[in-house]
Amino acid sequence: GKYKRGRGVLKPAGKVMGLLSEVFKLENRWQAKLLGAEKEDYRQARKLIEETVSNNNIVIYTYKLSLFSAEAMGVLDEIGAGYENVEVGLEWFLLDKEKSVLRAELLKMTGQSSLPHVFINGKHVGGLFTGSEDGTYPGLAGLKESGELMKMVAQGLDVAS
Repeated sequence: GKYKRGRGVLKPAGKVMGLLSEVFKLENRWQAKLLGAEKEDYRQARKLIEETVSNNNIVIYTYKLSLFSAEAMGVLDEIGAGYENVEVGLEWFLLDKEKSVLRAELLKMTGQSSLPHVFINGKHVGGLFTGSEDGTYPGLAGLKESGELMKMVAQGLDVAS
């Protein structure tokens, strides 16, 4: 059959990754600290995230080598949604202090340690398969399957006009 973005082998792989989320959260918090991050670094990262999210209808934080990030951008490309891609790095274990702090601050703000992180109209909707921490949003693939993604994207365009 025809390939559907947001499905296939990545969905079960995402579930396995979800089982490791507590380990990833712990690793996420320690990486920036081990690289010498200080309170001001976290404040600067939060400010940058907040400015980026408020200045763009859709923002996606990605790793260049991540299949999940590539697939999430593919979902957005497929529906013709314009977005701001913030490439955090190649992969988590290759991040410098600044990018580790950015990743740690995304975790603190959203409860999600993995990338991609997707924000639509200022709201964190999760990643590709992981939803928002409060359960409001099912992640990008779930939003696409339910038809909500197109509505949210259209709403953002209406607001921006």
